Amino acid sequence: MIRILVLSALPQEYSPLKKLIPSWRMLGRRPFKKFAFNLPGKEILLIECGMGPGSAREALGAELAASAPDLLIFSGFAGGLHPGLPVGAVCSISSTRELSSENPAIPQSLNSPVAYRFRFPDELCRFLIENHIGQVLSLTAQTAENKQALSNFASGQHAVLDMETATVAEIAFNYKLPFICFRAISDAIGDDLGFDLSDIADEHGRVRITGVLATIIRRPAVLKSFYLSWRRSRLAARNLCRSLAAFLGIPAPVLKKVAGGITVERE
Repeated sequence: MIRILVLSALPQEYSPLKKLIPSWRMLGRRPFKKFAFNLPGKEILLIECGMGPGSAREALGAELAASAPDLLIFSGFAGGLHPGLPVGAVCSISSTRELSSENPAIPQSLNSPVAYRFRFPDELCRFLIENHIGQVLSLTAQTAENKQALSNFASGQHAVLDMETATVAEIAFNYKLPFICFRAISDAIGDDLGFDLSDIADEHGRVRITGVLATIIRRPAVLKSFYLSWRRSRLAARNLCRSLAAFLGIPAPVLKKVAGGITVERE
């Protein structure tokens, strides 16, 4: 039996998975929503951690205090930083770099020493290729950054912008946990969200309808941005969950071997 822990920031990122893998059980709502489901030879726990590094660290820390999984997965959305990453594209993170929050200047941020690289076994690389999942660089930031500028400084690499990968990679490195991160592009390099995520999320990084409504009341023109973001997110979530379901569907003995071959290295 292999024990797998999946983290997702938002319900929109994992909801389609419920249709692909039945028999979910809710284990709790607070402080984080927690679900469990089984597949042959696999025990899978999914935690909705909320957006941002602090929420991911808190959720993962609480779970690891009880027991460590055989495999850690983060599955969520990201912003594309390359024209070759359209909305709906699914990626696997091959390396991640944390952008410095103390110095927002992009060149200095990209020279941050906090960086991790993932080593994957051949079986996993074949799975990624067969399922059209590209390997990309993740730039992790606590706040929204200029995507076009970050793309330029990524030197043409296929890269994405997210809020949690570097933090989770750090924890995986410290605990010596096999870790894989799947990301689906919810906004491409030319897409502008049109709103500030901090205006619609609470202190735990969870989107609140009250925050959405308050933002629309203050700025009615933002309604179109919300609609476009919702459409992009639906496509991203559908593709992301299909890829995650395919990965979780790998036979347990093979998946255990794959997990044993994944390593997280600090650069």
